[in-house]
Amino acid sequence: MSLMAAFNEATKGWDPKKDSTQMSSNLPAGDYNVIVEKVDHPVYKSGWDCLRFTMLVFDGEHAGRKEFVQISLAEKKKDGSPLPDFVVAQNIRYVVKIAEMVGLKLTETNFNGNETDLYENFVQLFKPYTGKSMQMTISTRPNRKDPDNPYRLYDFGPGKQIETPTADQGSIMEQLQNAGTEQVTDENLPF
Repeated sequence: MSLMAAFNEATKGWDPKKDSTQMSSNLPAGDYNVIVEKVDHPVYKSGWDCLRFTMLVFDGEHAGRKEFVQISLAEKKKDGSPLPDFVVAQNIRYVVKIAEMVGLKLTETNFNGNETDLYENFVQLFKPYTGKSMQMTISTRPNRKDPDNPYRLYDFGPGKQIETPTADQGSIMEQLQNAGTEQVTDENLPF
């Protein structure tokens, strides 16, 4: 992206007289066709860790943008008190729903073990499914404790599939390498 294009993107809908420079770079609420670009297990300086899905938008106005869906499988808060059951259940449903959309079948045994081991196991389980596509719906709801950062809610469903070449068309790399190339001979040269 050129600096002029970056300028246009950075200042779209932004008023330098009254808006902060620290605007959110999150995707706006809506429906997106995405691929699972990466699944990993980050551990932050605070000690919080999670299962993170990097979703890459592959078409539309926001093509090329990423959404990081971070899912905690913790059952307790930092202070040791239990997390509400609905929070734990929702996080499990996120993992199971994403798995279903990419063709991975999970069972209760996939959720047996300590939190850190589960994250590492899921990273390995999802690895063969990176590059799979689905639809991701983002919605938001108010956050009373931090109104500037609303809660982001996700849902996933079947989406637009990325077309893959047939055997007679060759690989995508072959198609790109052969696109627009001609055989150059001495007779074709202008000098």
